[in-house]
Amino acid sequence: MTVTTNTTRRIRTRRGFTLIETLLAMCITAMVGGGIATMMSVLSRDVGLQYEARGVLIRTSTAQTRFSAYVAPSRCILQADADGLVLWLEDARESDTVHASELRWIRHDAGMDSIVVDFVAFPDTWSETAVALADTEHASSTRWSDVRRTFDDLGLLSTAPLVDEVSSVTFRTPTGDTLNSRLIEADIELKTTQAPVPIHLGETIRILRPPTQ
Repeated sequence: MTVTTNTTRRIRTRRGFTLIETLLAMCITAMVGGGIATMMSVLSRDVGLQYEARGVLIRTSTAQTRFSAYVAPSRCILQADADGLVLWLEDARESDTVHASELRWIRHDAGMDSIVVDFVAFPDTWSETAVALADTEHASSTRWSDVRRTFDDLGLLSTAPLVDEVSSVTFRTPTGDTLNSRLIEADIELKTTQAPVPIHLGETIRILRPPTQ
């Protein structure tokens, strides 16, 4: 009689979870799992934003350095607007006048989503006489887009990248007198995985030396 009672008690104490207990456990597990997934998603998004913010800072610093490398040593600004920036970089022919090979066109290339620099490059096989004849002289009032187009049609224009992943850029000077302005500013929108990020660049010409004509 005693043996039967003890066996019955042991059997009763080994019963499994009821259906309600099992469902409750599943609900709690799902809630905890969902909370962890949400937390990981938020953390991942925050890490991504921080990484992109650092990327924008690095790209801005690089853009400013490259922009300054062209503007600071230039002799003067010939054009600055939404169409682009034209610099008289140097007076290589020592004539106090602008020659095509001394120009730098800085513009936004929508096809490449980049800011690029155009410059005239004559073939190495040309003689000095041939280069001198082709290197046309221009007055400060020249339409610089026409000069660029002419050399591009001749296959004598080269292009180098300046800033990558750019949505738009506008150049401007503080005053309307571009030729006698030392400061040039650029408003740029950098492309990101989110919305474009606006940045501002500025640089001053060290020694202003406009052409004589």
